Amino acid sequence: MLLLRPLFRLLIIASLSNCATAGAAPAGAAPAGTAPAGDYALDYRARFLPDQGVAVATIQVRQKQLILTLLDLKAPEDRYRDFSGDGGVERDGDRVIWQVPAAGGELRYRVTVDHKRGGAWDSRLTPSWAVARLDELFPPVRSRAQAGAHADTTLHLDGPEGWSYETRYGPVGKGGVSIDTHGRRLDRPLGWLAAGELGVRRSQIGERQIAIAGPRNQSFRRMDMLAFLNWTLPELARVAPTLPDRLLIVGGSQDMWRGGLSGPGSLYVHPDRPLVSGNATSTLIHELMHVATEEPPAPGDDWIVEGLAEYYSLVVMRRSGGISEDRFERAMAFLRNWVSKDRGRLADPSTGANTAAAVLMFRDLDLELNGAGAGLDAVTAKLLAGRVDRQRLADLTAARLGKPSSVLARALEQAPQAEVIR
Repeated sequence: MLLLRPLFRLLIIASLSNCATAGAAPAGAAPAGTAPAGDYALDYRARFLPDQGVAVATIQVRQKQLILTLLDLKAPEDRYRDFSGDGGVERDGDRVIWQVPAAGGELRYRVTVDHKRGGAWDSRLTPSWAVARLDELFPPVRSRAQAGAHADTTLHLDGPEGWSYETRYGPVGKGGVSIDTHGRRLDRPLGWLAAGELGVRRSQIGERQIAIAGPRNQSFRRMDMLAFLNWTLPELARVAPTLPDRLLIVGGSQDMWRGGLSGPGSLYVHPDRPLVSGNATSTLIHELMHVATEEPPAPGDDWIVEGLAEYYSLVVMRRSGGISEDRFERAMAFLRNWVSKDRGRLADPSTGANTAAAVLMFRDLDLELNGAGAGLDAVTAKLLAGRVDRQRLADLTAARLGKPSSVLARALEQAPQAEVIR
């Protein structure tokens, strides 16, 4: 299930009407003290200090004149502390507001890396490695800048001697790595990170660059995963063309979250998580479907993204030869029994029997579309590329059928828009 959604698509919002959209960042960045190639330059820096359990982070702005004037970070004090910087720095509850000097400057702070989800680590810093999310090292931010301004944006990572660093943007060397998060008003590093004494396997599958990274000696089966992707990813990419051109998959230690967690251009999976589970679904394919989903679902419609991810984890396995048609049908029978036993329904958030109910709905919808000479694949590809909600799903399906879907009409009667389980 998509447990990372609040972090998987955090929106960076401009705070005033004069807010500008930051443009694409060319490869590389100007060294400190020189003028940026763009209107201004942003350098994000983090140094891991394992003996203190923190990363020391810096956001550096370089500009010839006052272009970027303000950064407003969402930085709860229990995790982000010791803020200082050039210009005015003020904490207001969970927010830290930095008035950027006309000539630029630095904002400095410390962030606790270790974090638990449901009793298990979903972010970890040890003496020899770290697995975390860049969007937690550099928290959500609002900005104020001149209209039309764009920045050259670079990420730099550092730590103990001998450490290496893998991100969705590629490996981070001494010169850093260029960041360009398309469509955002301010570029900010996002997605999973693996750092330290790592084992890394790389490959190109179709048009996509794949990196699988994790700390050494943690039983993370990188080559097994790479082999699995070699036969499944081409089929998945046909269904979900919104999969990014570069993908990072990270693993951690046994005491970390025992499942999968998706993020922009990347995902985390526990070393013990099977590539194919006993009911023939795949956590890896499920989470990759979430990576391909470009926007979060509308309130009440979590069952759409969860149902599609789980349904296609089965479909991709069948089409790629991983499971037989008979096994696929037995998986559907298992889900029907689960729904009946635990009264599964279309709900938000969608887990367990509720996700099983959504899978069965999409199976019926696929059959309805196939009967009309269409199919669910084209609907899914367009749905993942925009806002995920029931109205778009209904409209896209009707466009393929030439009329409203009777399957969806029945399903939506069971899932009223206002019903959101929290």
